[in-house]
Amino acid sequence: MLRHRRNPVKRARRRRFVGSVAGRRANRPRDFDQGMCGIMRDYSDVDGQPPVYGERTFECRFRVPWSAFIGIYEAIRDRPFWWQRINSKGRPQAHSLQKLVAAFLVLAYGESYDRADEYVRLYNSTIEVATKKLIEFIVEEWEPVYLRHPNDEEVERMLERNAARGMPGCIGSLDFSHWLWAACPKGLAGQYQNHKKRRSIVMETVCDEGPYIWHFFSGAPGNLNDLNVFCISPLYFDVAEGVWPPRSFSSCVNRRTRRLLYYPSDIVYPKYPLFISP
Repeated sequence: MLRHRRNPVKRARRRRFVGSVAGRRANRPRDFDQGMCGIMRDYSDVDGQPPVYGERTFECRFRVPWSAFIGIYEAIRDRPFWWQRINSKGRPQAHSLQKLVAAFLVLAYGESYDRADEYVRLYNSTIEVATKKLIEFIVEEWEPVYLRHPNDEEVERMLERNAARGMPGCIGSLDFSHWLWAACPKGLAGQYQNHKKRRSIVMETVCDEGPYIWHFFSGAPGNLNDLNVFCISPLYFDVAEGVWPPRSFSSCVNRRTRRLLYYPSDIVYPKYPLFISP
């Protein structure tokens, strides 16, 4: 009880962050221009000289093609956090490309926020905010475009292609995969552990032969099997509520007319009308 009473007093006496004052550690003399020039020299043409690494190495290191990275950069660089600011002394601060490269390094390698400081010349707090804002921007900007149910025209084309293969009424492939989570926090190690004693999460994915992924559900603990994950996925609730799949299409399977489109599955899955086993 005494320790519980002292904690609020200690928190009240704790000095709040007040910025640059006497007695605090001085800021490191980071050269933001040097970090920007290093990125441009490694992956782009500078002063007529070819890049050191090029687009192929960039795709291998950053896990995205150069064209996709430039598309994200063009869409995000004019946002309030990402543009290049001028401090109170009139000096330009970090460029938006530096923040984006640092965020991609954290996402691609799962490294800590201060690991990219030597390359992009940014504070770990700036890299942390950039990583979180990048994830929020991607979800907010492109989730309605890419991660969605197909419209009627796309469903009709999908049915025509699958009917030509001898599978009328099929609207894609549903599968579950266990992904090893190398950077899993130790506090969640017991929960996110599969039958092989490894840390993993389960991903539910629906795609076509494109492959166009229009449903993606991840985050379930690795100790769950496919049926447990399916019963808690948004796809299951959409089917139960009649939101998906569309009922305006019909197909003939085994001389029976079906108005509920299906996914091919094996005998492990339950005998729901949504699944048809070969």
